[in-house]
Amino acid sequence: MLPDHWSTEGRIAGLKQLDQYDWDIVIIGGGISGAGLLFEASRRGYKALLLEKDDFASGSSSQSSKLVHGGIRYLTSGQFTLTREAVKARERLCQQLPGLVNHLPMIMPHYHERPPRRASFRLLMWCYDALAGKKLHRNLSTEEMQQNAPLLRNQGCYAATEFKDALTDDARLTLRVLLEANQLGGTAYNYSKVERVENTGKDYQVYIQAEHFGALHVNCRQVIHATGAWTQTPGDELVPYQVRPLRGSHLLFSAEKLPLEKGVCLFHPSDQRLMFALPWMGYTLVGTTDLDHMESLDNDVRIQPDEQAYIYKALHHYFPGASLTYDDCISAWSGVRPVLSDPSDDGLRPSDVAREHKIWRYQGQLYLCGGKLTTFQVMAKDAIDQLDFQPLNSIPKPWPELGANTRNQGSLPVPEALIQLYGADADQLNEAEPALEKIPETPHYWAELHWALRYLAISHLDDLLIRRTRIGLFFSDGGEHLIPELKTLCEEYLNWTEQQFEKEWDRYQTLHKRFYQPYR
Repeated sequence: MLPDHWSTEGRIAGLKQLDQYDWDIVIIGGGISGAGLLFEASRRGYKALLLEKDDFASGSSSQSSKLVHGGIRYLTSGQFTLTREAVKARERLCQQLPGLVNHLPMIMPHYHERPPRRASFRLLMWCYDALAGKKLHRNLSTEEMQQNAPLLRNQGCYAATEFKDALTDDARLTLRVLLEANQLGGTAYNYSKVERVENTGKDYQVYIQAEHFGALHVNCRQVIHATGAWTQTPGDELVPYQVRPLRGSHLLFSAEKLPLEKGVCLFHPSDQRLMFALPWMGYTLVGTTDLDHMESLDNDVRIQPDEQAYIYKALHHYFPGASLTYDDCISAWSGVRPVLSDPSDDGLRPSDVAREHKIWRYQGQLYLCGGKLTTFQVMAKDAIDQLDFQPLNSIPKPWPELGANTRNQGSLPVPEALIQLYGADADQLNEAEPALEKIPETPHYWAELHWALRYLAISHLDDLLIRRTRIGLFFSDGGEHLIPELKTLCEEYLNWTEQQFEKEWDRYQTLHKRFYQPYR
């Protein structure tokens, strides 16, 4: 069941009726944390509304490293509880959403002149796999390593270890969780900014400014903030920790320039920080940096020249045969991690700060912050457990699980890539024409554009080309050659005039150049 209120016509009609409902919960924030909260609340029977001031997953939840991982470096620093929680969450997601969250073999090369040594890393892997409850690592010969990463430096490499983490498309994952929450009765609106929240003593009044609609307000029994690095608690002095935004930046290359069959772990030659090179959606992703983000979060986050140089230094060291130049990079992006720190963290490197999530109340409102993409379901459960009232329409246990209704069996074949995102709605994609033709040089199908424009809350071109699909990341110019087809589709599904499309294209190009293009 697709969200009726995500279509162009349904959005306005839905917003008009919002104040007619008695909401149990209003969730502020439409990233993976907010999506997880909406699903967890809905599966327990709470009538929940999610509001996002921009687009779903438009912040950190579309700009991560795409890894769903337990966190090897957390294990090395003694954070056993966090690592165990993350490893179990990783395995659960791989079982719930196969195709969308998949195990990824990772290669750790062992060089004579630098750590980690093979023996010590193998011991670490036994612990890592023990937390997962299965053996996922093995010795890898240098010959096998070269087959899977042909340009990886083999000089001084005496062995390699293969282990497994998992890989996803973070924006697709967020949208999939929102769609499944909708099937259970959850409601979500993007481009709906919460202006203020008032406590009436018996409930909360939430005042909203919705794009293309205007002002409205709703009542609810509980407000939950899930705004990540943008979390601000009135009266911060009452919170024993503060949000420490950490920026992580990434570069994308063609698989021809940097071919990889498996992921590769890289210890940066300057500071020994752990980095990754990953095969992702037919391309190669390299990252990440880990720096305190000192700029205002009111502005979108982008990679800085020194970060790009930092990543290239690692690439030149580990992949000398690739001879990569700045012109070889197709796109770049940066995300801000919502890390919580306390006074005891002063002086710690960003990479050494713990990634646990925290839940607290202020003036009755609930705040959820910190954590990792991997553990969003654990975070949501912990937060919803804090509620001191029962849903008006209680659902008996066992509550539905994420991914339980993967798809309806239709008569026409649907590619696995579409089932990943749309789950039970995948078969209906055959309504879109041309249904199953791929867009050249991308992993996407034309059907996805038809479907997204018709049903998936598209207000701007970056919604379509950066988050519902990743087309804008796969072309250095953002996909200018697709303008004729995009214009026709937007006229058909969004009723845009030619002038509206040109205005939106200019907006998209400005965003793409500022935040998704590397330095040349």
